[in-house]
Amino acid sequence: MFIPLFRDWKISTKLVSVTLFVVLVPLLCVAFLSMDRFGKALRSASDADLGHLVRNIYGMCKVHQEQVQKKTVSDLRVARELLALQPGELDAASKQERRFEAMDQATRHVYPVTRAPWKAEDNHFVDNVQALVGGSCSIFQRIEGERLLRVSTNIKGKDGKRVTGTFIPSQGPVAQAILAGRPFTGRVQVMGNWYIKAYAPIRGSDGRVIGALSVGLREQSSQFLNEEIKGIRVGETGYVYIIDSNGFLKIHPAKEGETILDLKDSAGFGYIHAMIKDALALGDGEVGTIRYPWMNPELGDKRARQKINKYIYFKPWDWIIVAGTYEDEIYQALRTTERFILFMAIAALVLVFLLAFTLSKVLTRPIRELTEVTAKMADGDLSQRVIIHSADEIGTLGRSFNRMIAQIEDYTSNLENMVEERTRELKESKEKYRDISRFLNNVLDSATVYAIMALDFYGNIIEFNRGAERLFGWKKDEVINNRNIDITILPEDREKEIQKEMSKRTRTEGVCELEMVRVRKNGDRFPAHTTITAIKDAEGRATGFVEIVRDITLRRSLEKELRETKEFLENIMESSVDGILTTDLKGNITYQNRAMEELMEFSKDEALGTHISRFYVKGIEQAREVMALLQSRKRAGNYEMEVKRKDGKILTILTSLFLLQDEEANVIGTAGIFKDITEQKLLEAKLKVTQARLIEASKMRALGELVAGVAHELNNPLMASQTILYVMFKNLPEDFPERERLEIIRKCNNRIEKIVDHLREFSRQTQPDFREIDINQPVENALLITGQQLLNHNITIVRELIEGLPKVVGDANQLEQVFLNLISNARDAMDEVTGTRELKIHSYLSDHEGAPVVAVSIKDTGVGIPEEHLNKVIEPFFTTKPVGKGTGLGLSLCFGIMEAHGGRLEINSHQDKGTEVKVILPVSRSGKE
Repeated sequence: MFIPLFRDWKISTKLVSVTLFVVLVPLLCVAFLSMDRFGKALRSASDADLGHLVRNIYGMCKVHQEQVQKKTVSDLRVARELLALQPGELDAASKQERRFEAMDQATRHVYPVTRAPWKAEDNHFVDNVQALVGGSCSIFQRIEGERLLRVSTNIKGKDGKRVTGTFIPSQGPVAQAILAGRPFTGRVQVMGNWYIKAYAPIRGSDGRVIGALSVGLREQSSQFLNEEIKGIRVGETGYVYIIDSNGFLKIHPAKEGETILDLKDSAGFGYIHAMIKDALALGDGEVGTIRYPWMNPELGDKRARQKINKYIYFKPWDWIIVAGTYEDEIYQALRTTERFILFMAIAALVLVFLLAFTLSKVLTRPIRELTEVTAKMADGDLSQRVIIHSADEIGTLGRSFNRMIAQIEDYTSNLENMVEERTRELKESKEKYRDISRFLNNVLDSATVYAIMALDFYGNIIEFNRGAERLFGWKKDEVINNRNIDITILPEDREKEIQKEMSKRTRTEGVCELEMVRVRKNGDRFPAHTTITAIKDAEGRATGFVEIVRDITLRRSLEKELRETKEFLENIMESSVDGILTTDLKGNITYQNRAMEELMEFSKDEALGTHISRFYVKGIEQAREVMALLQSRKRAGNYEMEVKRKDGKILTILTSLFLLQDEEANVIGTAGIFKDITEQKLLEAKLKVTQARLIEASKMRALGELVAGVAHELNNPLMASQTILYVMFKNLPEDFPERERLEIIRKCNNRIEKIVDHLREFSRQTQPDFREIDINQPVENALLITGQQLLNHNITIVRELIEGLPKVVGDANQLEQVFLNLISNARDAMDEVTGTRELKIHSYLSDHEGAPVVAVSIKDTGVGIPEEHLNKVIEPFFTTKPVGKGTGLGLSLCFGIMEAHGGRLEINSHQDKGTEVKVILPVSRSGKE
């Protein structure tokens, strides 16, 4: 019984083994083959992800570059139109050529150049362009050696100064394009900084290129993309970084700003150098790959791991965009799946052999059914299911197989749903495209002011909007695919082949703008502004053109009317005898008439564009005061101020000021009417001086009469006293003990007699007597009268009167009056101080402009004169003394006396430190050595 049982078991085992071998071996082969294909697909997908990443960054850079270039081209058009409205900017500021030092912006070498300067070099034009478009603007002048000299710009160097005086060398692509009469757009380096710039040639009246106009934007690509690129992570430790062709790290999470050109991998291979070399050789948009071993101790690596880098070269910015990480990080999911499949395969084999020895015929039928279902499933029938006969392992396997088929069927169904969803999205996109197309057609038809036409490559009309019908008189059906655009062009222009020129400019420059005369269907001609742009296919090739035409008849009429009105108003203002001047809100002069030019002696070229504060004596402070006054009152009449002429002369001006407003009442500037009242003020001042002298003369006459009377009354008792002393001295013995005291009384009587005689002489009203005198004489006479007063005021007198000085020509009484007034002022100034009171009088010989002069310095230690009063102290009736103590005439009379003597007064004062007044007189001719 045992042997038959064993035989049945053996046969069943063989049958099961053969069956399992037939079924499972193909399945295992398919599994391992699928695992291999799955691994390859995963590796390929991982590599492709890195490639997509660098391509996306490349695309961002490219879009940014194109946007900046489009803006520079648009800004250049604005600058050219502005320059056309201001043709005088390119006129020569001087016919005489000058020698300058110019710097090569590429090599920084300095070369001498000779040229005639332009008016545009005041930078007014380029600053206006910057205010309009926001970018930089430069004007270049063609100079010897076929170079372009930057004569006006708002680009500044590292020192904050404009980089005028630098030139573009002739061998550069910019100079070659401009001198050939072509524009240039691209990335250029200016004094160490990169710009996206657009250049256009400037032509003279003879059509020859005389310079260039450029606008541009400072390249901000690194700042724009820096944070976005730094935030990208590849796997666990991978990242994206940017280097240039010199190995300099433009963007890096940790080493930005370093040079890694000589960096090598763990095997000593210079992979950075190799990667840069390969990147430079790649085609536009082509992605390169490099693998190398790398060990990073910072991450805890103890052995080198294989690393993969994907890179792409963005030529406009000299950027090599690199994305890299360790291969084991991006292939980690693959290895996990491979291990899982391998484990499952081994487990399945073990299970097979265990079942082969433990099961018999029970397994044969379910496995056969499973094989049949598998075959049908392989043929694409995913509706098949395994029938479960039992709950044992075969039943479990059948249920697992059914679940696997259900999941595959679910995945397939999801895939079909995704395809359907994508198909629906495509339909919706087509519908949106049709909506957009209808919207654009509606826009074209609603643009009735502009004629918009689409043309093929040969000029045949393929689109014609309602604005074109209204402007040209042709119906849409008459022209589309039937007529050429030349039906709107004058015959004489067609003979000049203007269409070819317009087509050429559009293809080369991207856009063609010009004003020309066009013709309607009925033959009427009208001025028009035309803009033509190219229609390009997906590969960037021009396949046609879009032309936008606008009737500018009304604009031309308004321009003519505006020009005539402007000329009329300018004639009125130029005929005014008063100066008229206008400024913008920043205070820059925008207009001055002929009278203002004659008044200030600044030509229009010198004044226009400069700040109004250059005219004011107080400079910018006075300009702010005037603006504050206008902002509070809007206008100010009969406003008196001082201005400084070109030669430095100070003029007194009576002006009427008011704000300039546009049609919306917005303040756009200021205006003023200036009348010179300098001569009038001088006459008024002379009148005041004359009046003051008359008053002083009257006072002196009364004082003279008083002094004469007092001197007469004092003379009688003085003579009696002197007679008595004479008799006493004659009769007293020599050894009389009181003789010395009597001698003192006699000296005092002598001093009184001398003072009385001097007062009588000083008060005598006589005509000025100019004769040669010693300057020390009137000084001593003044001290004789005031000396005791100074001592009574505790003032120390320091005399430094030099003997033997050359004679001066003058009236002794008048000069004495000058010194009396100056000493009196010094005494009053020192009455207000509590410290040292000292009056120092010093006479000396000096020279003025090569001629000898005699000077007397009167220096006190008083309170001093405030700085704001220094220019007013010689004005009649100006005084800082309390009421009743001063009339304000003293210094004014002194100034008048010194003028009559051909001399002058110099006043030097510091508040709280004292005042020094110098009386300076020319040496008499006979007194010169």
